[in-house]
Amino acid sequence: MSNYGFIDEKTILKQAVRVCDCLGHGENRTAVQMIVETAIVESGLGKIEDKTIKAGIGITQFDEIPFYDVRERNMKRKNKILNDLGVDIALVEWEHLRYNSFLALLFTRLFYLLLPEQIPSDLEGRARYWKKYYNTSLGKGDVEHYLRMNEIYGIEYSSWLVA
Repeated sequence: MSNYGFIDEKTILKQAVRVCDCLGHGENRTAVQMIVETAIVESGLGKIEDKTIKAGIGITQFDEIPFYDVRERNMKRKNKILNDLGVDIALVEWEHLRYNSFLALLFTRLFYLLLPEQIPSDLEGRARYWKKYYNTSLGKGDVEHYLRMNEIYGIEYSSWLVA
């Protein structure tokens, strides 16, 4: 049972691909992996509830203060997101990410879009990228945790890319 709403791996991948089709897959074409792996490391793809008070919410454990910053800094993409995905990001509130995997993945991609470095092409590089930018020095997670969670909960992406 999940505390993040219905989580189905194929649905998550389809959502991640749809988000990245709209916002870009990145120079290394690994944005789908980055946002899905973030959900894996943060919540075991919705299988592990974080009971920390004042923690992030949803499958990507998005924190409240960064949410509003990311939303504001991405308003230039508002019309594209509305046209392509049917989501008016100006109307999305942080709480909406709690049970909505699509919105959690969308805002996680918007977060990574604002970063100065491209998403790495390899898993270990993405682990370091996640730690540096998403989990930061304030977070409890580390590169080894990222790799371990993706070993336990990760799925072969090629097996997901079926209609």
